Parts: sequence; C-alpha cells; structure tokens
Amino acid sequence: MTEVEEVSLVGLTEDMGVNALLFGFVGLYALTFPGRVRACYLVGSHATREAVGESDLDLTLVFKDTFLPGEEDRFERFRLAVGPLARYPLDLNAVEEARLVAEGEVNLKENALLIAGEDVRDRVPLMPLEAWTRHSMHQPYRFIERARARPEDAPLRFPLAYPDARGELYGYDYREVTDAQGQLHRGFKELVTLACRMATAAVALDAGRHTFSKRDAIQAHREHLNDAWTPLYESIFALRQQWGYRVPEDAAAKAALQDACARMLDAENAFLARYRDFLLLELTRGAVRDRVLAARRLGDIAYPDAEVPQALRRLLESPEPSLREAARESLARLAKAA
Repeated sequence: MTEVEEVSLVGLTEDMGVNALLFGFVGLYALTFPGRVRACYLVGSHATREAVGESDLDLTLVFKDTFLPGEEDRFERFRLAVGPLARYPLDLNAVEEARLVAEGEVNLKENALLIAGEDVRDRVPLMPLEAWTRHSMHQPYRFIERARARPEDAPLRFPLAYPDARGELYGYDYREVTDAQGQLHRGFKELVTLACRMATAAVALDAGRHTFSKRDAIQAHREHLNDAWTPLYESIFALRQQWGYRVPEDAAAKAALQDACARMLDAENAFLARYRDFLLLELTRGAVRDRVLAARRLGDIAYPDAEVPQALRRLLESPEPSLREAARESLARLAKAA
C-alpha cells in the first residue's frame, strides 16, 4: 500500500484565497503522482507580488530525476482536469529535475516561491545567456500568431495586418480574462504579455541581459535600450498596473489603450523583421534541435523575399534527417501559401 504524503505548504502568498487553492492543489498532485514530485513552485506575477485581479496562478512541478514512461501524458491529463476546478485561472507546467540541473533556468531560479517539497534552486544554474536569448526570441511569435485567425496550416504573412482592423482595439482584445470569482471580462492581457516578451527578447539580444519578470523587462528596456519602442511598452505596462487586464471603461484610459493597440502593429512587424535575421543565423549554428526549430519557424512566417526559401533549400543537403524533413515541410507550406 502506497504511503499517503503529508500535505503542507512551505511558502505562502499574501492572499488567503490563493493559499487555500495551493493547499488543495498540492494534495491533488500528491495523490496523482505519489512520491514523484520533488518541488512545486509558484512563478510569475503572484510570486513577484506584481499580480493584478486577473493574473494567472503559474505553477511549476519539478519531477524527480527524469519523467517516467507515460508520466508527461498523465500530467497533461491532470492539467486539463484540474484547471476548471480552480477559482483562479491556472497555468500548470511540469519539468524534469535533471533538465533543470543540466540546462539551467531563469524565472524559476530567480523569481519563484517554493510552495511545497524540497527547494532545488541551489543546484540549478542560471541559464546561459545564449540559451536564454534563443528562448526569449522565440517567445513573442506564440502571441503574435494566435491573435490572427487564418486557415489551418497557413503561415503568417509578413508584414502583418492587425488582428482585426475594424475592432475598437484592433483585435488585441481577442481573449477574455477571468477574475477570482470566475467571471469573464473583455481583456488585453495578451497585449501586455506580448509587449513584455518583445522587451525581454530585445534586452537579451541587444543588451546581453537576463530579465526576471514583466516589470524587470520593461525597466531594463528603458535602462539599456531606450529606443522607439520603450514608450509603447511602458504605456502598456502602466495600463496593466492601473486597470489590471480588463479593458477599462474610463474614456481617457480606453483612449490610451486604443492608441497603444494602434502602435503595436508596427512593433510586431519590427520584431518579426529582426526575427527573420535571427532565424536565418540559427539555421547555421547551435544544436540540431535549435536548427530544426528555426527551419520550422521559417515555414510558419511567409517573408516576401527569396533568401528564406534559398536557405531552406540548402538544408535539403544536410546530413541530419530531421533538418531535411523540417526544410521540406517549410518549403511545402511556403509554396502552398504563395
């Protein structure tokens, strides 16, 4: 008979409602994965005390050593089952202890709150800057592409158009946000996250610095870069600080948000132009998995020039089968889109 783990919280937030949810969550994962979770961390804005009313609870489970066969699939089912039960929106992730120790981390190492288990952060190195820059440069694409409806498997077309050129906020309010009572509201959370992700990428690429939170990314952008996009990122973050993630009803605040949304398209296109050059370099450097990701991503965005397909065609002669396959698939997508 498996011994039942004692449920206790090592760390607490200032919100008793959040603490009650965390206690229940720890009990659930202890029952689902008995003896397998080394630590549970709260990351994100609740850990850095920057949370607003509609902030997610970002939780990371560190599994002992490496995943057992089928454990990742079980965690995914667990994640999907637990999410709807919570009063607060949950963002759940799982990571192997061995990977953390081997590859390093940034936010979990520097800006996390241990909720339960054994703290492993003294054994986890800070992620090397090259790896952090690569990670940071890939992140904005996720938020750019999911804002724009298009046929299945169709790449984004560069330069971008607004998500919804006719919308009051140009389509950047495409996702609703949930408050602590479970009520849905018109929101601009994705806009805030995108601005902070692009600031993070620019600071990593141009200033060679890690950043550890949304606030840190915005402040570092001002301190180290202070370019044409700094005022835009600062204005979006200031709206978050004042209004949370809900679209404000106040006329002046809504006008400021609308102006920020109008300017975001130029920022996205400027980022994607730099991302193209970054991806072309990635095709020729780093581990095979990094080169494969770059090849696939170049099929996700239809850039109107010949250099991208030429670079992908050169990969068809690569000795690595995974690179050849990624290049073929991306070329096929681009040809179909053309």
